Amino acid sequence: MKQYKCLIFDADHTLLDYLADERAAFDALYDELHMQKTDELFSFSRNASESTWIEAGMYDVHDKTVQGKYHQVYRTHVEGIFAKIFEKFGAPKSGVTAKEAGEKFLRYLEREGALLPFAEETLAALSKKSGGNYEICIATNGIIPIQTGRLKRLSRYAHGIYISEAVGAIKPLPEFFEKIVTEMRVNPFDCLMIGDSLSSDVAGAKRSGMDSCWFNPENAENDTPFLPDYEIKDLQELLKFL
Repeated sequence: MKQYKCLIFDADHTLLDYLADERAAFDALYDELHMQKTDELFSFSRNASESTWIEAGMYDVHDKTVQGKYHQVYRTHVEGIFAKIFEKFGAPKSGVTAKEAGEKFLRYLEREGALLPFAEETLAALSKKSGGNYEICIATNGIIPIQTGRLKRLSRYAHGIYISEAVGAIKPLPEFFEKIVTEMRVNPFDCLMIGDSLSSDVAGAKRSGMDSCWFNPENAENDTPFLPDYEIKDLQELLKFL
């Protein structure tokens, strides 16, 4: 592997356990709304979250309409989640609407995030801030207060945290990656992007002249045209060749 100066890590499903954070937000909200928490409710909530995200087109990060409205839709699609939940299980007796529940849910997501295995250990070993050899960036699509709160524990290792809402562009747009290389004062070929998304992380890095490493813990098949330079199943694998 060639020598890099800057390592850029994706956040969700690479460093942060989004599903755990989502579950915690649902849990806290249902406590506030005095809803009876059951396995059926949580399972339905997860499915409603996923289906609403798909219906909103939010996985289609190469679609220009999605790129232009990503953060607006991110903030508003949650109303659809709770519309489905309240239709299935009934609205809270407090009279909270689906829109209000969605807004509360997003605020609960601003709490410190759950980390995936070896996330902190890997950043600590690699970051110049803790004795390592690399400048570390975290690059994530999302809402500023949510991602800032969830990344709080890892921020000590980062030389820069780039959140799409603050950047004004989402991955995989070149503008997102240009912001990083400009502020970090590095060349794209000196950077390695590490992330779980082929369409966002790998495609965006390639388009911007960076190498990429696909984080693939589930050993999924790559059925996309986006080919990473490296592939790992465990974050600690990075320590063997960096």
